[in-house]
Amino acid sequence: MSVNSAKRVVDIFLALVKINSTSRNEAAVRVFLLKELRRRGCQPSVDKKGNIQLTISGALANGPVLLFNAHMDTVVPGNNIRPRVLQDRIVSDGTTVLGADDKAGVAALLELLTLLKEKKVLFHKLKIILTVEEEIGLHGAKALRFQDVQADYCFVLDSDGEVGSVVNKAPAQETVEFRVRGRAAHAGLEPEAGISAIKIAAAAISRIKTGRIDSETTANIGIIKGGSAGNIVPDETLVKAEARSHSEPRLQKQLRSMRAAFQNAAQKFGGAVEITSRREYDPVRVPPDAPIIKISKMASRKMRLPHRVLTTGGGSDASVIFGYGVPTIGLCIGMERVHTRQEYITLRNLTLLPKYLLELIKAAHSYERLAVSK
Repeated sequence: MSVNSAKRVVDIFLALVKINSTSRNEAAVRVFLLKELRRRGCQPSVDKKGNIQLTISGALANGPVLLFNAHMDTVVPGNNIRPRVLQDRIVSDGTTVLGADDKAGVAALLELLTLLKEKKVLFHKLKIILTVEEEIGLHGAKALRFQDVQADYCFVLDSDGEVGSVVNKAPAQETVEFRVRGRAAHAGLEPEAGISAIKIAAAAISRIKTGRIDSETTANIGIIKGGSAGNIVPDETLVKAEARSHSEPRLQKQLRSMRAAFQNAAQKFGGAVEITSRREYDPVRVPPDAPIIKISKMASRKMRLPHRVLTTGGGSDASVIFGYGVPTIGLCIGMERVHTRQEYITLRNLTLLPKYLLELIKAAHSYERLAVSK
């Protein structure tokens, strides 16, 4: 990659992470990106949810339609990010996340558009979708329509790990809310008349296995809200939890055990529990010998990069797009320790990524030509 390209992608990344864009607050970064896309000769649109969508027709009359996806939002603490460029990596000042998740992916896509013109790369059609609210439930991706994501191959720039490797498996996720009801009473005058909803919730949680359940399954208790004053026996407590698994039977087994723990605790202490659950997304399972994996391997070999096919425990927009029947994999983009104040990305990965995307486009067209010739 040229010195100019490396400098450009670093500069655009630094500009992006300085723009506040925590989930539901992407307006400023969206304005910035629309300006940058138009400056590159593109005609982006914004859908009702706030996602940026872009379709580019190339010089080739035929060939695969490729979709690239990244998200605009960051987790908290993600405001007033002050990036620091060290000898081999970029970090924050330690008071916030860095925002490489996912602004490294966004920066790489902007540089890709510049490289396509500079290198005069031939292609048929490219789509780019930059989503909002990915970090709080993939809401931007869930608002997309089938025609928005319709493509031969989709590459989602949102996985940690070294550039050149890909993610072909991700779990299903289900969120569960337990609204525990007890009975209020004065904690000093007549505590015997009360039924503590917090105590019921605590008893249930103590019976639930969380963390890594097995090689395919995880579970977590994420939020507990309850009580109104220290001198009142709490009559209501809300507990929010989740479970994920690559195996549907194991996921359902974990969910059943969580529900049973709350139901049994409520019955034991004379309270009640209302349980609601929601499937956030289904699993991603792309066979290791699928064409899209072969294409990614061709691109990695061209750049002499190690090509690993990985499984993740996290969700991404890939989970939604794959659900539409589009062959979809996650691309490792070099971000590390995401969602923490110690997040970083190496300069090597950040500057390699746009070139890797360029090689993916070339590899996809080469693969399609080979398939047709056979």
